Amino acid sequence: MPRAAALPKHDDSNGWWGVLPAPPPPQTLSGERRYKTAVIGAGICGLSAARRLGELNPNEPIAVLEAEQAGFGASGRNAGFLLTMHSHGPPKRMEVLNRNVRLWTDGLDNLRQTVRDHQIQCDWDEGGRIHAAGGPDGRQHLDELMQTLDALEMPYTRQTGSDLESMLGTSFYTEGLHATGNVLVNPAAMLRGLAKTLPQNIDLFEKSPVTEIAREADGFLVKSGAGVIKADRIVIATGVMMRHLGVAANRYVPMAMFASLTEPLSDAQMARFKSGAFGLLAASDNGSTVRLTRDRRIFIRNHAHFAPAGGYSADAVSAAAPLHRKSMLARWPDFTDVKFEFTWAGVMAFTANDGAVFGEIEPNLFAVLTNDVAPMTRGASSGRLLAELMEGQDSDLLSAAQSMLGAKRLPPRPFLDFGIAWKLKTMRKKGAVEF
Repeated sequence: MPRAAALPKHDDSNGWWGVLPAPPPPQTLSGERRYKTAVIGAGICGLSAARRLGELNPNEPIAVLEAEQAGFGASGRNAGFLLTMHSHGPPKRMEVLNRNVRLWTDGLDNLRQTVRDHQIQCDWDEGGRIHAAGGPDGRQHLDELMQTLDALEMPYTRQTGSDLESMLGTSFYTEGLHATGNVLVNPAAMLRGLAKTLPQNIDLFEKSPVTEIAREADGFLVKSGAGVIKADRIVIATGVMMRHLGVAANRYVPMAMFASLTEPLSDAQMARFKSGAFGLLAASDNGSTVRLTRDRRIFIRNHAHFAPAGGYSADAVSAAAPLHRKSMLARWPDFTDVKFEFTWAGVMAFTANDGAVFGEIEPNLFAVLTNDVAPMTRGASSGRLLAELMEGQDSDLLSAAQSMLGAKRLPPRPFLDFGIAWKLKTMRKKGAVEF
């Protein structure tokens, strides 16, 4: 296998991480160690796989290697929605969507149980989600979403523009709906908690980026800085960086999504939000994800940026902050004195066919990557199910995961670049008023 062509490295702030107390000093890999299994990546997929492996094999040593720190990478940078249903536009195949719902629900159920059992403090909120439209593109997508919810027999409550204005203190949205069945969290806090509460037979090495994986006669040699791990088998769960370890190249599009988090609002500013803390997903593809957090901050996420190497520049983060301010003031024009305390980005994998990477890629080399559709709950379920596959377990849910489409091969660059640019331009033009 090749040396890592690039390593994960985030130089921006990650607001979810920034509002938390400083973590304890990380344990880094040094010397030579032997493990049954080495899991590379401490995001939602990697931690879920490691936890389940530890439960199934309480006497076998397992290592988790993370290039940065658990909760600081992509899984700790998203909008903090743990979804059991997510769809833009009508579903192409209802049987696929139904299988996805099973996986999303399984992931949420297991996260709920783990958070409850270990008392992980992550601002867990069962308040559901709002989908809202601000213009024609959003209204079309909202109608399609309601048709999908009806087909799935999932309950929701329709909301008028007046309803939303009363709840959210803004006239920006013309109509929407409220649906239950999802949870809001501080994702960095949840990932930190999941890492801290791994079974005792698991060693977590943070700030230990993997630079090389070599196959040997009796397993694998995994190198990181001054440390080496010898393992019988490995799991690659490094998100969009897995292509740099020679896995799933040309199977997914890395897209950076940018977010900002304000300073805490004043009592007077909070008075306009009759709903209290909320999470809102734009019905339009081009709309902004908006949250009001329990610690009285406004979260804005929008603006997708093609990130072919899996990273992004400081200039790209700086350029996103004015866009977020414009979106916030479009909703609350009198919040001119509200400052953004953090602006950051995270990179997600988009696949051409909503497919995933899941299973044994080569003998004793396993990989897991979910796409952009509800990645946290899908990742939690996929990681667990991959561990069960590795241990010869069988279940209807594992069969459902194995029956899902694999991520199909994408066109080569620069043709891929042209296609992405065209799609982003079309999306932004069609949903301009939703931004």
